[in-house]
Amino acid sequence: MTDKRDTTESEVNVQTEQVAQEAGEETVTAASASADAAKVEGALAEVAAENAALKETLAAVEAERDQLKDQLLRHRAEFDNYRKRTARQSEENRKRAAEGLMRALLPVLDNLGLALSHAEDTSNGFADGVKMVFSQLGDVLTANGLEPIAALGEAFDPNVHEALSHLPSTEYAADTVMEEYQRGYRMGDYIVRPAKVVVSSGAPESAADTAKDVASEEAAEQATSQSEDTQD
Repeated sequence: MTDKRDTTESEVNVQTEQVAQEAGEETVTAASASADAAKVEGALAEVAAENAALKETLAAVEAERDQLKDQLLRHRAEFDNYRKRTARQSEENRKRAAEGLMRALLPVLDNLGLALSHAEDTSNGFADGVKMVFSQLGDVLTANGLEPIAALGEAFDPNVHEALSHLPSTEYAADTVMEEYQRGYRMGDYIVRPAKVVVSSGAPESAADTAKDVASEEAAEQATSQSEDTQD
C-alpha cells in the first residue's frame, strides 16, 4: 500500500511539474509575443512618422514647384508682352520716319506735276525727263505705302478732305467734291495730307426762289417788330 501511494504521489508530482513547465513556457511565449507586438507597433509608428514627414516634404516640394511654375509663366508672359511692345514700337517708329519723309517729298511731287501741266511743249526731251522723274518718284512713294485719296466726285468726308469753299453746282449734288485743289495722300489709316477740295452746295437757287426767301424774311421781321410794339 505504501509503495502504491508513493508511486501515485510521484506521478502527481511529475504531472504537476509538467503543468508548471508548460505554464512557464506559455508565459515565456506570451511575453515574447507581447515584446514582438511592441516592436511591430514601434516599427509601424516609425514608418507612419516617416510617411508623414515624406508627405510634408512632398507638399513643400510641390508648393515650391507650383510657385516656380507660376513665376516662369509670368516671366514668359512679361517677355512676350515686351517683345510685342518692342516690335510695335519699332513699327511705329518706322512708320513715323516714313511718314515724315513722305510729307517732305510731297511738295516735290506737286511741283513736278505743276511743271508738267504748265509745259507748253511736252514732246521735247526736257519735258520727257521731267515726266520720267515724276513717274519714278510716284512709283517709289507708292511702293512705300503712299496712296492718293479719292476726291473728285466723292462724298465730302472731313476725315480725309479739307474744304476750301462751298460753291453751287448743277453737275454735282450737295456735299460732293466738285473740284480738287490739291491731292491728298494716306498711308494705311494715317492721313499724310488731306485733299484740299471745293465742295458743292447743290444747285443754285433761281431768282424767283431768292425773291421769295427775301420776302419771307422781311415778313418775319415785320411781324416780330409789330409784336414788340404791342408789348410796349
